[in-house]
Amino acid sequence: MRFLVLLMALTVGTAYCFPAPPKKTAYRPRVYTVEQLRSDFAILRKTLEERHPSLYRYIPSEKMNQRFDSVFRQLYRPMTEVEFRELLRPLIVQIRCGHTDVQESLSTSRSSRKPQPEWLPFDIILQNNRMFIGRNRSTDSSLICGTEVLKLGNHSVREIIQAARDRWPSDGYNQTFKNYFLELYHLEETYWRHFGGRSPWTLTVRDTTGTERMTTVRRRPVASGDIPAAPTPTTVRRSKKSRHRTEASYNEDDAKLQLMRSLHFINSDSTAAMLIINSFGYDRYQSFHREVFETLEKQKVQDLVIDLRQNTGGNAEIGSDLMSYLMKSDFRQVDRAECRVRRPNSCSYFDRKEKRVLRQNFRFMKSEGGRYQFGKSNVGWNKPASEHRFTGRVYILTSGRTFSAASIFTASLKAQRAVTIIGQETGGGEAGCNGGIIQTLTLPETRLRVRFPVFWIATASRNPDQGRGVMPDYPIEYTVRDRIKQRDRDLEKALELIQAGKQKMTFR
Repeated sequence: MRFLVLLMALTVGTAYCFPAPPKKTAYRPRVYTVEQLRSDFAILRKTLEERHPSLYRYIPSEKMNQRFDSVFRQLYRPMTEVEFRELLRPLIVQIRCGHTDVQESLSTSRSSRKPQPEWLPFDIILQNNRMFIGRNRSTDSSLICGTEVLKLGNHSVREIIQAARDRWPSDGYNQTFKNYFLELYHLEETYWRHFGGRSPWTLTVRDTTGTERMTTVRRRPVASGDIPAAPTPTTVRRSKKSRHRTEASYNEDDAKLQLMRSLHFINSDSTAAMLIINSFGYDRYQSFHREVFETLEKQKVQDLVIDLRQNTGGNAEIGSDLMSYLMKSDFRQVDRAECRVRRPNSCSYFDRKEKRVLRQNFRFMKSEGGRYQFGKSNVGWNKPASEHRFTGRVYILTSGRTFSAASIFTASLKAQRAVTIIGQETGGGEAGCNGGIIQTLTLPETRLRVRFPVFWIATASRNPDQGRGVMPDYPIEYTVRDRIKQRDRDLEKALELIQAGKQKMTFR
């Protein structure tokens, strides 16, 4: 009995020796001193003034210096990383470079304890600084597609949109690129971060009958039918034998690759085709392009639609190789790559791996007018493809998402051969953009990361630099109803022009 009592006492005592599970502590971000913030800001300003290729391209140096001084004066109190970053973002936007932005530190981005944005329970459709509801996932089923949102909480939609625009970069004075990211997530992030948007959300809406009302909503549980499959491009049914001959070699089993680039025929006699390129980021691009244009030649395709509406850029060499099949003689896609310093990878605060990539890919060529020019395989003159060149009519579909290498391709192709551009102004500039290699400047105190290019990449366009993208020959405006119905008015216009061209040829 004594043994049993002793055993029980030991068991109970041992149980109390194990520590209780730790309580979750509230997330407390580090606060940086005024001296630390000013030190980081001085490094940021000095690096941008010395190395950013277009710091004063779209804003006079006097105004930019005033912006720098204004931010410095606001560094009079300790701040968290988030507060410092949000102070810098509107300043960086003034450079008007879509590749330049301020990102949180690596430790913060990897933290599982930091607060996460709360996303609105419906898709956003923006049109002329107005917001409409697309697919509805909220607890209020009466919010049908096309309902206009007038206010989020106590703040007007116009006020929130403007705040989001002030914090998101774009090339020059372009707005179509901003619209894309505002719809994607940036407007919601701005509402959450700067206006305290939290669930449940209070909305002031105007329905399709013009009636205004207020409603409070939450996100309803996701059901399997909430997310429809992405619409596929219009294609023509073809026999198995015909499909094998024209499309089987493009890795149809690789879903990711097919989403990135694919070829489709868009009329009944296969004399018109659409080449969809959603990114200049695919491997084995030379063999893919060769097979595509060999197929177009065999099928005697007369009209080619190149869809770049989802293409935010990538490897410019892919664009050069693609352009080689569309040109009859020597051509330029990248006219020149200019830098403000002789040794662009010499900054001690840049990422080492990116500095190595820069050194391996670009070589110094000459200095001219206070600028340093660098060479690469696709910079300057290029040769057209030796065979399978396409000489028919070319139509390019563009949108605000057509950015960086995709807008460079569009601008340079338009400058050197006849093409018809349909859709929206490209998000990337017609004259060029800052790009080539993106460097990451890590500020030593706060560890914030400022990403910006070291080169100005000039296109073959000879139009004056107006700070705008490539303008379409046929601008297409979508109504809210078009967006809801997922109507492809760009492709409809291309097919209309193709048909008109066939009728004109028949008439002759």
